[in-house]
Amino acid sequence: MAILENPNKPRQPQKGVYAWYARKEGRNLVIYIGQAGYKDRQKDTYLQKGTLFRGVSELQRATFSQDYTLDTDFIVGTAIIFFEKHGYKCIWKHISNNPEEERRFIASEHPLLQNRNGRVKNVFKVRKETKDYWKLKGMDENSKQQKIKEAELEIFKELSNMLKNGGSGGI
Repeated sequence: MAILENPNKPRQPQKGVYAWYARKEGRNLVIYIGQAGYKDRQKDTYLQKGTLFRGVSELQRATFSQDYTLDTDFIVGTAIIFFEKHGYKCIWKHISNNPEEERRFIASEHPLLQNRNGRVKNVFKVRKETKDYWKLKGMDENSKQQKIKEAELEIFKELSNMLKNGGSGGI
């Protein structure tokens, strides 16, 4: 079960930067670094979504796909499942109140799921050429579960390869 290390310090909702870590036997891997509250990236909303909201959304895998590719929420949540299955403790932590510091943390921490620009690496997006390939709406429950399992296996495979090959993000 994932741990939310400091969910109320600062009081939420709080803009800023957060990170997901995987820890095991002295190994500290950085899974993902994200931000909430950066003005240029906020969608049309009057309610601020803080770092805790983003972390919980990822933990719950709130959004599955964006037509051709898997969504960040699903990818991060699936990575957490993968590491927990391999004996790691996964920890969310608010690390800065300034969302503009996201890139600095990404540059210094080298999260496993992200490239130098902070984007989720393409191998984890599992892009399909067929429009709506990952869309679950309108599918029966069995088909949805098969599609989710397919996506999980693709992500698990890439994470396994990363661990075997020494990857980045503190490995």
